[in-house]
Amino acid sequence: MPFKTGVLTVFLLWLMTSPPARAQDGQDLDVYRWRLTGVWWFSSPTGSFNGGGSGTFDLTRDFGFGNYSTFTGTADWRFKRKHHLLFSVSPVTNSRRTTLSKTIEFQGVTYDVGTSVGAEIKSLAFAPGYQYDIIR
Repeated sequence: MPFKTGVLTVFLLWLMTSPPARAQDGQDLDVYRWRLTGVWWFSSPTGSFNGGGSGTFDLTRDFGFGNYSTFTGTADWRFKRKHHLLFSVSPVTNSRRTTLSKTIEFQGVTYDVGTSVGAEIKSLAFAPGYQYDIIR
């Protein structure tokens, strides 16, 4: 913990002593009308599902789902000086194929040991938003 508090202290000191950002010649800091940004992040799917009857199956242990890269993209439309409309998209997709090491009953169907099965995760999240700049 000493490292984290030291880094936080240095960051706060730097923030307090650095001069504030100012627009030159009285111009606005945000001179864009449209801005596209992207963020790369790591997805780590976990969870288990009740298959009914003979128990559950786990995404990580039984199917081998692990960490993988994905992204979020955002479009920012600055339509007035302090007003923004935002729209973000985050696709999360992953699939695995494996051979079962235990018998699983899922939705009335029994999958025996040694059966080749596949699992797929698909999620496409859309997030519209509005932003008002209070501090400029």
